[in-house]
Parts: sequence; C-alpha cells; structure tokens
Amino acid sequence: MFQGESFQPSNTPVEVAKYEESSYEIGRVELLKDLIPSGLGKSAIDIGCGPGFFSSVLSNKGWETTAIDTDFVNIESAKNHAYETHLGDALSLLPDLPESQYDLVLCLELIEHMPKPLGQNLLKEIIKVLKPGGGLIISTPNKFSPEGLGGYYWGEKIRGHGKWTAWDSTHIHIYSSSEIIQLLKTSGFVVDRITGYYYEGTLPVIGRWKLPLKKSTKFPLNQIGFNIVVECHKK
Repeated sequence: MFQGESFQPSNTPVEVAKYEESSYEIGRVELLKDLIPSGLGKSAIDIGCGPGFFSSVLSNKGWETTAIDTDFVNIESAKNHAYETHLGDALSLLPDLPESQYDLVLCLELIEHMPKPLGQNLLKEIIKVLKPGGGLIISTPNKFSPEGLGGYYWGEKIRGHGKWTAWDSTHIHIYSSSEIIQLLKTSGFVVDRITGYYYEGTLPVIGRWKLPLKKSTKFPLNQIGFNIVVECHKK
C-alpha cells in the first residue's frame, strides 16, 4: 500500500522483439550486455525479467540466475534461461529470498514503474539479499536529459501539457540522475560508475536536436543521457 492507496505493479508481457525493434533499444541492449560481468559459479537476480532476455545474457556469462516478474507469460519464457524463477512483484518476493547470498542484481527499467517510496523500499530489499561487495546494475529514464528538458521541464512544468511519462504511460515516477544517485547512496550503495545513454530531444525554438554521441561515462555527460545506468555495490 502507498499512502492509503492500493498499488498494482504492471504485468504486461514483453515480446523479445522489443529489444531489436529500434536503434535506441539495440544500443541500450548492447550497452547493458557489455556492463554485465562474467559470473562463473556466482548467483544473480534479474528483477522484472520480462521474457528472460537479460536472464539469458546472465546465464550465458556463467551466472546462476534467479528471474522475477509479475507476468506469467514472461516467467514461462524466462524459465528457458534462468536457474530459478518466481512469479510476483519484487517487493513481496525479495524478503523471502536468503539474505546476503547473491553476487549481482539487475534492476533494469523497473523502479520508474512504482511510486518513489516503494522504489526506496525496493532498494532496501535488494541490498538485503546482496552479499557484502555484491553489485547492482540499475537503469532508469532520466528527466534531466535533452528529452526530459523538452518533455518534463518545458512541456509538463511550464506549458502544462500533462504528465511526462518518458515514452511509457505505465511509468509512475521519473527520476533525475541526481535523484536516483542520491537514493542509491542513502539506501547503502556505493556508486562505482554512471553511464548516460541517448542524447536527443525536442526543445522550444530549437526543435529536434541531438548531441553527437550515444553514451558517456564522463561527468557531466554521463548524467544527462535519457537513460542512466548506475553500477554500484553493497558496502
């Protein structure tokens, strides 16, 4: 429950083709695949696994993968790639997993689908299941980006065009890069590297524009990509 209201996580099945349907998705997938380390003999959790695309990436890199998703169709697909699967939302399932037993958690494009207090609770549950030094790779849209400047700051806040949802109507809370970084730190994580991805948007007068790069790990460019990927670890 959230401030007296019921919260139901989205359970829409995701097609694998989603990851191959646009240059944006192709680039994002390649970035994330490169960030996932080898994990021979180690255990990982893929939260919000969808059809198991990244569970497959983890397994192919040697990880013993536990996949979690709210959608039955997704979980049935993920069973082809994961060592273990769980149907349900992460906030309910993570407390039942053994504490301090996992070496890596993936939380990709998930935290924006819940109110911020529940996102904070999610990070607290993630840190419980990670071993000391265990890693988290988390990605989420960033409202402090070229797309966000036009959609959120200009469109929503100044012009009153309605809620900016970063291309997805099921998004509930869109973070700024500084906001998600601070939330990770206050939740007990040490931030190791920040990668920004996709630098394109629409601004008044200027119109559609983009920076001549796809990704960056250098400040401040790493914090103004439409998608921000944070690699961090448990203290």
